[in-house]
Amino acid sequence: MRPLIACCLLLLTLSADHAPAGNAYYDFPETIIAHNQHNIEDGTLSQLLAICGYYRESMQYEDSAGAVKLSLAGYKITAAKPEIIKEAEKYRFLLINEAHNRPQHRLFTKSLLKELYAKGYRVFMAEGIWQGNTLAAKGYPVSTDGRLINEPNYASLLRYARKLGYKIYAYEYEPPKQTWDDSIKLDQYGSMKYLSYDPKDSMSVIRNEKGEITWLHYTSVREKQQAANIVKVVKQNPGARFVIHVGYAHLLECCSMMTSQLRTLLNQEEVLTINQTNLNERRTILDTTTGNIISRPFFYLLKYNDQHKFYRNAESGAVDLNVFNAQLKDSLNRPGYLWLDVEKRFPYYIPANQLKEGPCIYSAYDAAEYAAEGHNTIAKDVIYVKDVNAAPPLLLYKGNYTIVKKTQDGRYSGFTANIP
Repeated sequence: MRPLIACCLLLLTLSADHAPAGNAYYDFPETIIAHNQHNIEDGTLSQLLAICGYYRESMQYEDSAGAVKLSLAGYKITAAKPEIIKEAEKYRFLLINEAHNRPQHRLFTKSLLKELYAKGYRVFMAEGIWQGNTLAAKGYPVSTDGRLINEPNYASLLRYARKLGYKIYAYEYEPPKQTWDDSIKLDQYGSMKYLSYDPKDSMSVIRNEKGEITWLHYTSVREKQQAANIVKVVKQNPGARFVIHVGYAHLLECCSMMTSQLRTLLNQEEVLTINQTNLNERRTILDTTTGNIISRPFFYLLKYNDQHKFYRNAESGAVDLNVFNAQLKDSLNRPGYLWLDVEKRFPYYIPANQLKEGPCIYSAYDAAEYAAEGHNTIAKDVIYVKDVNAAPPLLLYKGNYTIVKKTQDGRYSGFTANIP
């Protein structure tokens, strides 16, 4: 009898050990919020919510920004993509930024890559990729290649770049040791100074009485090292053109920021800089001539009188092009940005027999990648089914998938799907 019991216990253990497990970043919103309440100030909580697809929730934890007032007189609204492709012909370097909690910025960058490749752009670099990544060896990103790229659309951007033929590189500076002190309050409005003692570096955030950020200041240790890492890649790829996907103010061609440091190392070579972050969809854009709120059904630029002159927003600093973000409408109870993808997606509804244990998280992985990487795989899409009677679809590319279900008590199970 004892050997039989031992055998049964062994089988149970093996079953538990081999149960499918999903990427740990994909979790319930209340769990993410509860575990990261201390990470609100630096944007980490907002980013983690966006990684799992909680786009609306993520915006609740970002700083608010006031209305942008401008006059449309003399300006023409023009689609951003064709103008960017045209401008890119004149440069060796195209730098475009993102807000780390806005997946639509990754999809807009993705939409440029095919036409840029045709113009001779051959190298793609991104801030979200960590040094020591395995992208080149494996041909696809995994969870340990960088926190931000666990967001499915970021991973999709990297997979697509590689499919087109781009070489992909990291350029992030990773100091051997960094101890941050974020407890230095400067005033009653929430202004704060962040200090890093090793290496010596700092950032100050100044807010006014409304809580609006009025001034940011960085020292340049990280900026210089990022620029130096980019130059190393440039030397390895003579004759290539470079797409560099950066975060926020690293784009600025002033104030000792990364792009400014890069231009210094390139003997002040002109580069094309594109800001996606300043004129986001949450900001009201007011036409001071008419008093009307300007609608934004697509990503566009303002071009002055059909001349080679574009709207420059003083808040966004020294950049060439300021992209007005589209105000997106959700569809099928999924974020509107997903419908911007240049690769076609197909709705996949979770089978009824897999919806019995809701609420659940469903993450869909490329079957071959999941077989090789398990819980380190980055999903093609993730959904949270709160109401089993109103389950949104996964939006998937053609291919074979392993879909992992996670219940609220932490149990995992899996099933397969095919999008023909």
